[in-house]
Amino acid sequence: MKNGVSSFTDEKITALRKNINFSDIPEIKDFSSGHLRNWKPVKKPVSFRIDLDNLEWVQSVGEKGYQKKLNSILRWARLNGCPIQSL
Repeated sequence: MKNGVSSFTDEKITALRKNINFSDIPEIKDFSSGHLRNWKPVKKPVSFRIDLDNLEWVQSVGEKGYQKKLNSILRWARLNGCPIQSL
């Protein structure tokens, strides 16, 4: 498939960008909502101990994907003002 993208050089891209007015486009500073197509947040593997009853609760809907559920729970708590300092 030929769409002409391969013909763009660094100089051509720089020249094209100079003609674009970005002043009315807000800068994206928070990527947590994942609204960009094909964007995935950076992840880091960690190991921690969790109480068995909490693990069973997270796995109660299905054992597979419980790490994603834990991540979603933590994100919800962070975005909804969970007072972590008082825990």
